Amino acid sequence: MDDKLFLLSQISLLDELPMDDLKVIDEMSEMKPVKKGTIILSPEKHMEALFLLKKGQVRLYRLNSKGKQFTVDILVDGNIFGETSTMSLTDDQVYAEAMTDTYLCILGKEEFEEFIENNPKIVKRRGKEKKNGKR
Repeated sequence: MDDKLFLLSQISLLDELPMDDLKVIDEMSEMKPVKKGTIILSPEKHMEALFLLKKGQVRLYRLNSKGKQFTVDILVDGNIFGETSTMSLTDDQVYAEAMTDTYLCILGKEEFEEFIENNPKIVKRRGKEKKNGKR
């Protein structure tokens, strides 16, 4: 198994998928290294995509009216964030910043929604995880 497929298999949302489905996601997604300190998402830099955190740490935070940052969550290997019209894991007022050199797998809205149409069990599973407080 190559590194990208291994890392995909470690994402909590995808860990029960068969290898064939992981290969489909591998082909549909873009692997991108992100340097420490890079702002991945912000209200000004909104992107309809899911980001699968393969390696590294990402801090989700908000700004108050005075511009002070408040951390919402710290994500680590295996977490996902972002949004599509089918699934929203952050909102449009959240910033995402790489806390370490990070590897992200980026799955665009169209690609993700096509995959979900063929694998509806992922949405059901994500709903259960959210209900149980997992990210």
